[in-house]
Amino acid sequence: MRTVSIALLFILLSLNLFANQKNKDENEKCFKCHSWSTLGYKDKETGLIVNLSVNPENYYSSNHKNLSCIECHSKEFSDFPHLKKLKEENLYCLDCHTDKKELSKYSFKEIEHDFKESIHYKTFGDKFTCFNCHEPHTFTVNARINVQISKTVLYDNHICLDCHNNSERIETFSNKAIPTLNTSHQWLPHLELHWANVRCIDCHATGTTSGVPHQIVSKDKAIRDCVNCHSENSILLQTLYKFRSLQKRNEEGFINATILNNSYVIGATRNYYLNLFSFIILGLTVISLGIHSYLRITSKKAKIKNDNE
Repeated sequence: MRTVSIALLFILLSLNLFANQKNKDENEKCFKCHSWSTLGYKDKETGLIVNLSVNPENYYSSNHKNLSCIECHSKEFSDFPHLKKLKEENLYCLDCHTDKKELSKYSFKEIEHDFKESIHYKTFGDKFTCFNCHEPHTFTVNARINVQISKTVLYDNHICLDCHNNSERIETFSNKAIPTLNTSHQWLPHLELHWANVRCIDCHATGTTSGVPHQIVSKDKAIRDCVNCHSENSILLQTLYKFRSLQKRNEEGFINATILNNSYVIGATRNYYLNLFSFIILGLTVISLGIHSYLRITSKKAKIKNDNE
């Protein structure tokens, strides 16, 4: 029985490798042109250059690396030159990303619900899609797999800054003048330090039902209270540190150990006995100051009385 199981596993792995190689061979036909860094065209409506270049190396490092191009794009793209109508192709992530067994842990239906409650979708509607934030040819699931929190922060914040630090891209969605990020965040102390260690979505996305922040809120609803992060029940344990905190809790039974691994959030990791000891020291200091003040006052009064006599 064991021999049969091993044989079946070997067959499945072989079929998978064969399918992946077949897809790779098919993709090479596309990359003959689409690997050119200068491939693109000018959009008549926005005036922006639409980049049609895909870096093969980046693609084969992404989560979609085992897919052939035509699994997402129309099969008509197999013909060259491409038909003009194919420019209008509308792709939708949930055409593939349903909550089937192998993808159920990502909760795509809940993500879609959260996204449609976000300020982006409510403001721009169908003009704003998954692709505005997630580049499908390079996208990787980061928070669940990255050992270093700093790399997750850098990767996720780059998604936000790609638009919010790019006036040209912002203008394609809004006619309003949007202040620079430094201006809109000047209330935040140690700004650069926060941006290097906390994701934008940890403060700007709330009420998530999927566990993955996609419900981006308006700026007036974003978290501005320091205590939300700098406390024993830091919200970062439910967002940035969520996946590692679950792992640490299972391994060590101490959820706050996660924060101490690579980063330290002031106020988020407390010790009951150290707190108690601090209060005792503070209390003794206040009492000592009180006694000292009382003795000085009584001593002064006695001196004045003796001088008068």
